[in-house]
Amino acid sequence: MAQMRIGDLYGLLSRAPRRRDLEQDGIRLVYDGTAVHLSTADDPGAVIAWASTCGFVTGPWEVTAYSASLASVRAWMRMLDREDLIDLTPVWASTPVVLAFATGGQVGAWPVIACPTAPAARRPASPSTS
Repeated sequence: MAQMRIGDLYGLLSRAPRRRDLEQDGIRLVYDGTAVHLSTADDPGAVIAWASTCGFVTGPWEVTAYSASLASVRAWMRMLDREDLIDLTPVWASTPVVLAFATGGQVGAWPVIACPTAPAARRPASPSTS
């Protein structure tokens, strides 16, 4: 889990490229225990932006989520107090994996394309390459 201010996460997600500017529909988020880094499925090694985390420190994780869902995630976050803390964590209790946002009793979810840090049995199926 990464814990950060809602305004910091909103700012980070605002830096994501538009879907039509991507060849692959994927926004990659990597949490290293101190910050969340943003890149794309097109170029996972190029960090576009990052935001520091605060509060709890947990193990690192990595997800690639659908950029097509980014607008609804940001719309939900605009209704929240930017200074409040939000928990951000991949949830793999079932398939498909989701990236969950939780704050003040409210929970949002972002569908995930890939989650290499999830247990093998809970990772989203990779698209066939036939």
